[in-house]
Amino acid sequence: MDIAIIGTGGIAQKAYFPLLAVMPDIHLKAVHSHTRSNAEDAASRWKIPFSTDRLQDIIDQKVSAALVVSSTASHFEICKALLENEIDVYSEKPLTDSSEKSFTLGKIAADNNRILSVGFNRRYALLYKQAKEILADRPINLAVVRKHRTEASNPSLYAHYQDDTIHQIDLLRYYCGDVQALHTTYQMQDDVLVSAASTVRLPQGGMGMVTICNRAGAWLESVTLHAEGISVHVDAFQRLRVMQDDHEKVYGMDRAGKWVPSLRERGFYGEVEHFLQCVRTRENPLTNAIEAAKSEELMENMVRVCGEPVPS
Repeated sequence: MDIAIIGTGGIAQKAYFPLLAVMPDIHLKAVHSHTRSNAEDAASRWKIPFSTDRLQDIIDQKVSAALVVSSTASHFEICKALLENEIDVYSEKPLTDSSEKSFTLGKIAADNNRILSVGFNRRYALLYKQAKEILADRPINLAVVRKHRTEASNPSLYAHYQDDTIHQIDLLRYYCGDVQALHTTYQMQDDVLVSAASTVRLPQGGMGMVTICNRAGAWLESVTLHAEGISVHVDAFQRLRVMQDDHEKVYGMDRAGKWVPSLRERGFYGEVEHFLQCVRTRENPLTNAIEAAKSEELMENMVRVCGEPVPS
C-alpha cells in the first residue's frame, strides 16, 4: 500500500515515520511539508522517494492513504482535498479546530466513501484497552481522569483543552459514552493556564471529572473508574489495578524485560494498524470523524460552561 505523510514535525519524527517504516506491505511513497527543505530532509532521512511542498503533488502521486500530522489549523483544507480525491485519511488529533468543521469532514468522508480516522492513541493503548474490556458494559458511577505536567505554556483554557486535554476528554467518552458538561473552573498565572477541573454528568446518572495541572511535581496521567462492585485504575502507561470483592489484580508490571515497544504500549502502533486495516476492509474506524467531532464538541462545551469564549 502506497502511503504519504503530510507534516514533518516532532510527532511525525517520533512516532509516524518510525512506525510506517517497519510496517509490512507499506510503502512510504511521498512526504509533504509547507517548507520544502523540511520535506526534503525527511525524505532523505527515511528514504522516501518523493517530497514536495505542494499538496496537489501528493494527490497526483495516487497514494492509497495519507497521514495528516501537520498543524491543527491546516487539517480541514488538507483532509478535505485528500478525501475528495479518493485518498483515505488518518489525521492527528484534534481533527480540526472546531467540532463543526470536524462534523463536516465526517460527512465529506461518507459522501466520498472514504476512510477518515483520528489519532486518539489512548483508545488503542494496551492498558486502557484492557480496562475497557474488563469493565465491559457496566454503567460507570464515577470517573476521574487526570493529566498533570511539570510545565505548559498555553495562554487559555480553550487552547490547552484543545491541544492537550482533548485526549482525556476523549477517554471520558470512550469509557462512559456521551456525557454532559456541567461545570468548569480554572486558574491562570502570568497569562498561562496553571490548573483546571471540569465536571460532567454521565449517561446513567453518574458523575465524571477531568482535572489538569501544569505546575505538578511530575508528569502524571491516570483514569479511575468505579462501577457496581468494581473499581479500575490505570496509571498511564504502566499499570492497571482492578479492585473487586476485596481483591486486587495488577496488570502491566510484567512488561519489564519483555521488550514491549513504547509506541505499541502507548497505542500509536495499534491506531495506525487499525487505520490501515480499515483502508483494506472499508470498515468504519473506532476513532472516526464523528467520534472525534463529538469529543471536540464536549471539549467546547466544557469551556462554554465557565463563560469562556470558544473560537468559531
